[in-house]
Amino acid sequence: MINNLKISIPIEEAEVNDVGNYFELLKLPGEFLLIQQEDSQFYFLCTNDCPIEKICLLFDWYIVSRDRFNGSLLIGAGLAGEDHAEGEVYRLKDEQTLSLWRDILHFTFMSDFVRQFFPYTNHFKGKLQVDNALCFYIHDYHPVSHQKEISTYQKKVSNLVFRFKEGKQSALVAKLFSLAILRMPFFKELENPVLIPIPAATRERNIQRFARFNYILAKRLKIEDGFKAIWIKEDREQMKGQTHRDKIFNLDFNTRYIKGKNVLLVDDIFTTGDSFVQMKRKLIELGARSVIGLFFGKTILK
Repeated sequence: MINNLKISIPIEEAEVNDVGNYFELLKLPGEFLLIQQEDSQFYFLCTNDCPIEKICLLFDWYIVSRDRFNGSLLIGAGLAGEDHAEGEVYRLKDEQTLSLWRDILHFTFMSDFVRQFFPYTNHFKGKLQVDNALCFYIHDYHPVSHQKEISTYQKKVSNLVFRFKEGKQSALVAKLFSLAILRMPFFKELENPVLIPIPAATRERNIQRFARFNYILAKRLKIEDGFKAIWIKEDREQMKGQTHRDKIFNLDFNTRYIKGKNVLLVDDIFTTGDSFVQMKRKLIELGARSVIGLFFGKTILK
């Protein structure tokens, strides 16, 4: 029986979305409410005995935050898949509890009182043409050191950029990138795509920042992981924001990952574009069919 499980989605979406996984929820204990929003975000409230991670795993959803609400309830937020259905899924004992839980989630995540620490934006905001190559970015990035007053949202972007550079939040940033890339009409038409990061200045930073991220993102996109396409022979000084300097002199390239491939060249921040141009030209010289730049943010200095 499914009397205690409710699915609330628009009629027009019910016909085009596979709701088969929802019936797997019947086998799991506990009470829960999941509210799915536009732009792939979802919020949840559940009892302690509810295996919320298993529920999200059924749909390949990613939990961004999960906190204790009180002694008996957990609250959190996350990112659904590209083809999620906007609406609600819940199993609760009565309408009064449902109304109360809805109010809690709306107040916590959807009102002016927002407690998110990171931005969940997962579509490309801007597009550039750099050295005859397309480049896409998700956020305007305002460096804290250059800007005394920045908005709350801009601070969230900076928070996530700093954590990513430290090698943290790799799974979250990979999820955001994957949703943005999968929305690009031409992505599914790319033949032999490979994901290659623009290396950091040192081996340690490069592994810390990109190894896990590149693996997760390539796996989500179902394309080749090209982290090993470029090897740092020796560490060099940081040259972020500098132009007219050779930024690839210390790199070795493995053409197995490059020749005949359409390269998705990914990095955290686009500033001058100098690193991208040097990398792009080298990859084309080594036989890449095309190079597309993908960036989490584009630096705004004013």
